[in-house]
Amino acid sequence: MAEINQTNVERALGGCRWVQHILTYDNVNSTMDVAREAATSGAPEATVVMAACQSRGRGRLARSWSSPEGSLSLSILLYPSEDKLQSLTMMAGLAVARAISDAALIQVDLKWPNDLLIRGRKVGGILVESGYVEGRQFAVIGIGINVNLDAMKFAEIADIATSLSVESGAEVDVLKLLRGIIVEAEALYVNFNSQGIYNEWRQRLVTLGCRVTAVTGKAIIEGLAEDVKMDGSLIIRSDDGRSHNIIAGDVMLRHVS
Repeated sequence: MAEINQTNVERALGGCRWVQHILTYDNVNSTMDVAREAATSGAPEATVVMAACQSRGRGRLARSWSSPEGSLSLSILLYPSEDKLQSLTMMAGLAVARAISDAALIQVDLKWPNDLLIRGRKVGGILVESGYVEGRQFAVIGIGINVNLDAMKFAEIADIATSLSVESGAEVDVLKLLRGIIVEAEALYVNFNSQGIYNEWRQRLVTLGCRVTAVTGKAIIEGLAEDVKMDGSLIIRSDDGRSHNIIAGDVMLRHVS
C-alpha cells in the first residue's frame, strides 16, 4: 500500500491544474477543520487536505467517523457561487462514485443524502460545510472512504459496513483513487451543469422507490421516497397521502418496492 505523505500525494496529483495547494498529514483531528482554518488564512480554491488517519473525523449531525490507517480522509476547500454550493453534495457523490468504479471496478450506489453504498453496505460518506471569511463564502467538501480495511474491522457491523478491499478482494491503490476523485470533481465543478449533475445523481440514488423512515428534528415520517428536487431535498409520500419535503435528516431504508 502506497504511503500517504506529501511527496506521494503531490506526485499522484501532478498535472491536476485545478489543485492549487496540497496539505498532507500523518494524523489530524479532522481534515475538515484543517481546511476551514486554511480558508481563514486565505488559502486558494481547490486546496486539498489529506491525512493518513483522523482522530476526530466527523459525519453529519456531529457524529464521529472512524478513519484508521487504510482509509481515505480528504477535504477540498472551495469558494463556490450560490448555485454551485447547492450542488456540492451531489457533485462530490458523483465524483467519488465514478472514481471508485475506475480504481476498484466496483459499482457504487448513493443513499440520500450523502452515503456511499456497495451492495447495500456503507463504504463511505460525504459532508459539506460552508461559511464566510471576510464576506467571502467558502465551502469544504469532506470525503471519508473505507479503502484497504480488512473484514475484521467490520466483524460486528458486517451487515451495514464494508470496504473497497473487502468488496474487490484486493488492495486498492488509494493514490489512484485520490487522483480519480480530484479529476472527476474538477470536471463537474469547472464544467458546471446543474441539470446534468442532478440527473446523474438522481439515477444513482437507491433511496428512491423505497419505503423509508425519516427522522428530521423531532419529527418521524414513514412512507415512500418518491423523488428528489433540484435543491437535493427528498420528497416522501406518507401513508396518509401527504407529501413531505425533507431538507435534512436521517433516512433509513425499509425495503425496495
